[in-house]
Amino acid sequence: MIQLERFNLDDASEYLKIAKDKSTEKFFRLAYCENIEEAHDLMELYVNSFNYEAFKVVDERGNIVGTVLGEKKPKKVLDVCYFISSKMRRRGYCQEAICQFAKYVLENTEYKELQFCIRHNNNASKTFMEKKMKIKPAYSTKMFIHYKQDILKF
Repeated sequence: MIQLERFNLDDASEYLKIAKDKSTEKFFRLAYCENIEEAHDLMELYVNSFNYEAFKVVDERGNIVGTVLGEKKPKKVLDVCYFISSKMRRRGYCQEAICQFAKYVLENTEYKELQFCIRHNNNASKTFMEKKMKIKPAYSTKMFIHYKQDILKF
């Protein structure tokens, strides 16, 4: 069981432990950081920006195990990025986090659609979107496959 919680500026050290993972760097550049200064910068972005809905994924022991981040786009679409630390994957945390995020968006914002942009070579996330989340690709670009889902379908 996990919970979504808003980031705060004191989360930088704990966040750095999971965010410097090489798989994060490869697939989720926005969340990647190599040192505490970069982690502090990310926390400031997550906490102070009006352009993002940013949450830490917290496990039952209170540890940060990932993040779900929605960037506000035109036409009431949130561009969603997510990751779960490599040590905590394959436990259902990601699916639970995205569903909690969708519920939050529905209840607290005017956004109507979530979009997920997944790199073509990120086979685990493509499988997750299509098999676990049951979301079909909407369109493809040179670098990404774009998945879209109406917020009411989560």
